[in-house]
Amino acid sequence: MPAASRAYLICQLCGWAAYAATGVFITGLFTPMKPALALTEVGACAVALLLSHALRNQILARGWLDLPLRRLLPRLLGAWAIGMFATHAYTWRATTPSVLIVSGFNWGTTLILWTSVYAGVQYFRRYRLAEIRRLQLEVAARDAQLQVLSARIHPHFFFNALNAVRALISEDPARAREVVTDVAGLMRYSLQAGRRERAPLAEELEAVSAYLQVESARFESRLRWSLDVPEELTRAMLPPMVLQPLVENAVKHGIATLPHGGEVQVRAERRGEELLLTVRNPGALEPGSGGGFGLENVEQRLRLGYGPRAALELEAAAGTVTARLRLPLEYAP
Repeated sequence: MPAASRAYLICQLCGWAAYAATGVFITGLFTPMKPALALTEVGACAVALLLSHALRNQILARGWLDLPLRRLLPRLLGAWAIGMFATHAYTWRATTPSVLIVSGFNWGTTLILWTSVYAGVQYFRRYRLAEIRRLQLEVAARDAQLQVLSARIHPHFFFNALNAVRALISEDPARAREVVTDVAGLMRYSLQAGRRERAPLAEELEAVSAYLQVESARFESRLRWSLDVPEELTRAMLPPMVLQPLVENAVKHGIATLPHGGEVQVRAERRGEELLLTVRNPGALEPGSGGGFGLENVEQRLRLGYGPRAALELEAAAGTVTARLRLPLEYAP
């Protein structure tokens, strides 16, 4: 039996049993309690249980819960009237006006309360299900958008990496083969990144190192780099391919524009419950520049994956550009 049906059955049995016990107790306060009178009260509640169950089936079968209150109320009153007289519990011939009024008020109030509780539970349940479906659709849309963003970064990165290989083929074939190996490793990691939500920082650093090896073949002594990452933070989890675009941006918009090149510094540190990744390079930040496609992609993925808990900031000061990536510190379970 489904959980909702089991809960309904338990509430029906317990509710009407409590109502019967209350009726017997109240009746006993005013008149001597006799077995026949108690059985009559219990039997009436049993009939009410069956009638309310039949009413519930009608409500579901005819979709009454989808009706506005002005159309729902007459149907409930009609169901109450039919239940009162179809069972011959009260008839026009045997019932005095005072008994009809008192009994009608009693059972009518009970029916209204029962229906209100049932309708309220059903409305709340439908609201919860609708909310769950809405959240599921939001998650599905977010995942689809993340996949699109991850897929978009692949050709962008491959284009830049293959340009470096092309420049070496005629000048240094042996070095070109080494670079091809690095590019193959980067391609493998990039393709795997599109199928994962999180990756260890150690793997991201390997991708960064491979990328810098590829670019050093093109820039030679103009490109220098350093990685300052505590061992304990290499196990931290983050979205794959979010650090490499920062390094690529540092090389493309920093080192490549300077005749004497410079050093790209990559650093990771813990700030409370946050992981702070910093990429620093010589150069200047052009007014109105957000860093290009790569950084825009990273910002969108951070917003979709973490919301306000993560951020990417760019800062330029004293001939140095710094990119700071802040996100929650998480470890693999």
